[in-house]
Amino acid sequence: MEIRQLKYFIAVAEERNISRAAARLHISQPPLTRQIQLLEEQMGAALFKRTPWGVELTDAGTIFLEHARQIKSHIAQASELARRAGQGQIGRIDVGVFGSAMLDIVPQILNHFSATHPDVELVLHSTAKGPQMEALHRGRIMLAFDRYLPETPELCVETVCAEGIYVALNTRHPLAAQDEVRIEQLREELLIGEQDSSVFTATRELFSHHGFEPHTLQKAADMIAAAVMVAGGFGTALVPESIRSLQLPNVVYRPLRGDVEAKVLLHCAYRRDESSPLLVALLETVRAFRQAHV
Repeated sequence: MEIRQLKYFIAVAEERNISRAAARLHISQPPLTRQIQLLEEQMGAALFKRTPWGVELTDAGTIFLEHARQIKSHIAQASELARRAGQGQIGRIDVGVFGSAMLDIVPQILNHFSATHPDVELVLHSTAKGPQMEALHRGRIMLAFDRYLPETPELCVETVCAEGIYVALNTRHPLAAQDEVRIEQLREELLIGEQDSSVFTATRELFSHHGFEPHTLQKAADMIAAAVMVAGGFGTALVPESIRSLQLPNVVYRPLRGDVEAKVLLHCAYRRDESSPLLVALLETVRAFRQAHV
């Protein structure tokens, strides 16, 4: 059975006349009659009976018409869904994020995307760097956000934005009373940090430019953990600007100032062989965000 046969059958059933149905379908009468005959042969039952004024449905035809209309409707719906999926308007995107980016920047991007793609399901996965990269390579997530993402033959990496560096201070710290903190004032500070992170690398280079090395007291799993340790009075932390949205008791954030401005980059990564229209649509939102925050 062909889709066109259903279309032809419905037209004849609704018009109750072969000639009028042929005109409606913009075809000649003989091909239409032949397709109806083929359909009846496939059904093994007569669908129409002739009358002086045209045709009428048989009992078999009446039952078949009900289901034929449903099938036609389902086909139309399926076609529309396929079209929208092909344009990145519906479906599901699994997104990975690690650390403080989930507090401010990534929610902004996803909020903008959802506003223009309300029928796309967004699923956010908060995972550590190693598992996040594995999930990306294995196709369990489509896009990953992190501050340090190495480009590989399998992955494309794009910059999302650059952020300033802030000092997270316990409210009891003397520097908390200042509007900003000069880097020289951290010369003797014991810092909480996420080693081998982009923030740690940027601040270490900044400290070196000013002639000293940072003193790391405690290691933290990520920037959020570092801010929590500051709240507990364990030390001071250098954090990306977006973490200021994390309001913790006994913690204030002050901009870090020096002769050279320090920035940390947030990146996103995706597989080079991923051609999903959903990813294309989400990347358009990411790039628009980047352009707006240059």
